[in-house]
Amino acid sequence: MGRERQHRDQPQDQVERQRQRLIALLDTLPMVERAAYLLSATDGLSHGAIAFRLGVSVREVEIALALALSKLTEGLEEP
Repeated sequence: MGRERQHRDQPQDQVERQRQRLIALLDTLPMVERAAYLLSATDGLSHGAIAFRLGVSVREVEIALALALSKLTEGLEEP
């Protein structure tokens, strides 16, 4: 039974490790990239709404999101 439980918990452990890794990676992003990503991913705001909230242009939001996604993807793919 112990082996069954250990095997069952592995996917949850992986999810928790990935969550912790994502949080750590978010902390490394510059403020505009982090804020743009979080406003988009968690609040579902449009680029225009994010730009308004952050006081930057829509183009700056687009660039910030592209950079953030690239960095987060790269960081999560590392072993």
